[in-house]
Amino acid sequence: MTRFAILALGLVLGCDDGGDGTPIEPTSGVWGYLEGDIFDDSCHYADPVTSPMGTFTLTNNGDRTMSITPTGEAAFACTIAGASFTCPDRASSDIPGAPLDATVRLHVAAYGTFSSATAAAGHQRVDATCTGTQCDLAAAAVGVTFPCGFSVRYSASLVTR
Repeated sequence: MTRFAILALGLVLGCDDGGDGTPIEPTSGVWGYLEGDIFDDSCHYADPVTSPMGTFTLTNNGDRTMSITPTGEAAFACTIAGASFTCPDRASSDIPGAPLDATVRLHVAAYGTFSSATAAAGHQRVDATCTGTQCDLAAAAVGVTFPCGFSVRYSASLVTR
C-alpha cells in the first residue's frame, strides 16, 4: 500500500442548553479550531495525520441546522439540539488499494457542544472499513485491523463575524 494510503488512513481533519433552558444559537462567521488528544483508538496507527489547527466558516441557518465549511474543503451539514450539535457526514473517502482487491473507506463525523454562541468543544470520529478479498493484506500493510477508528478532541471559537 502506498504512503498516501497510509497517511490517508490517519486523516482526520454535554448539556442540552446554555444552563437556563435556552438553546444556544451559534454565531455565523469565521471560527478557529485547535485539536487536542486522540482517544478511543482501535486503529493504533503509529502516526495518524490530523489537522492541529485551522479555520472554518460556520453558517447558522436559523432552523437548528448549520453548515461548516473548513478552509479548502467542501461544506458539511450539522443539526443543533439545545447546545449540542451533530455532523454525521463530516467527510468520507474511498482509498483504492490497487494492486490489491481492497478499498478502504474513511468516514468522519463531528460532535460537540456550544458553551456560548462563540465557543464550542467536542470531537471528530474517524472510522475505517475495508471491502474486497484482500483486506487482510491491506490491513497488514498499514498495521491495523479493519474495521477500526479513533477520535480527536477539539475546541473552537469565533474569530470574526
